[in-house]
Amino acid sequence: MIAVVGAGITMSAALVSAPAHAASSITITHQVTKPGQLRHEVNIHLPMNQEDAAGYIWNGAQIRVTCFGDDWADDMLPDVPEPGFSGSYVAYKGRPAPGQPGELKVLVAAADGVRLKIVNLYERGYRNPLNEDLLPSDDDEIYCKAKWIDADGATLSATSNTATGDFT
Repeated sequence: MIAVVGAGITMSAALVSAPAHAASSITITHQVTKPGQLRHEVNIHLPMNQEDAAGYIWNGAQIRVTCFGDDWADDMLPDVPEPGFSGSYVAYKGRPAPGQPGELKVLVAAADGVRLKIVNLYERGYRNPLNEDLLPSDDDEIYCKAKWIDADGATLSATSNTATGDFT
């Protein structure tokens, strides 16, 4: 009888404390709109439950983002996705805790996983960083890459859609 009760308690405990699930996919989308200034928005999502998302963020996970001009020789765009950026990527993390829903530029543990939203405004004109093709007759084509790195060094990568238009 004691063995049966003990086994039942052990089985119940096993059902309550499920192991964390590693991130298995990542998606990234972005768009450029022109309401006056050029608005560049990047959205990244790693599906998982909220508890696992919070655990990854608390333990130092990060997402590295780099944006490129889509030409015959793709060129990394300085100042995109962040004004003042000139390195090989911009790293986004928690603070060290997860950000709050709707918060920009910080990893958020949402009900459906890790979310990152980056929004920046750029002045319109010939010299803005989203104007990646110098010829006035050429449309600008921009895409971004995201790389998830968890605290154990596991990685996932994704490439966004290409936003095309006249971004002057």
